[in-house]
Amino acid sequence: MNSPPETQRLFFALWPEQAFQESLAQIARQVLGKQGKRVRPENLHLTLVFLGSMTAQQRACVEAVADTIVGRSFTLQLEKIEHWSRPRVVWCATEETPEPLIELVQQLNQGLTVCGHQPETRPYRAHMTLARKVAGHFPATRVAPLVWQVDHFCLVQSVTYPSGAQYQVLRTWPLGM
Repeated sequence: MNSPPETQRLFFALWPEQAFQESLAQIARQVLGKQGKRVRPENLHLTLVFLGSMTAQQRACVEAVADTIVGRSFTLQLEKIEHWSRPRVVWCATEETPEPLIELVQQLNQGLTVCGHQPETRPYRAHMTLARKVAGHFPATRVAPLVWQVDHFCLVQSVTYPSGAQYQVLRTWPLGM
């Protein structure tokens, strides 16, 4: 009897430097206090495209697509904190999504269709999740802007343990000028 092929849970993301992650975690501590379950600083990232469980063959296909991406580097400025009450998530976002970021997500989604990926139907919202399981009403808050110079994107593996998710950057691709 054949066993099912081994899979990895994958996504494309922007992965900030540790200092940026720490600054964002500090803002989360100040704004949230003891509310919700905060994302560990080393896990803070901005998802571009969630892929889900993929076989080695599917992973090779998405990596080949990423090899063809011609994106521009850009500055990302996170300056507002908001709350989605339905999934009970607090997140940090930009006031305005930079055009090169929108283009990068569009290129990935378009290219990944050859791998069988179905693009998200909802409009893309650039955000970094700060905490989950935040109950009740959480008002939108403006924060001192955190500025991040983005010059690459990554393929990331997510592994879920009883203690929470652990992410591993598998590969990176540069963004040009």
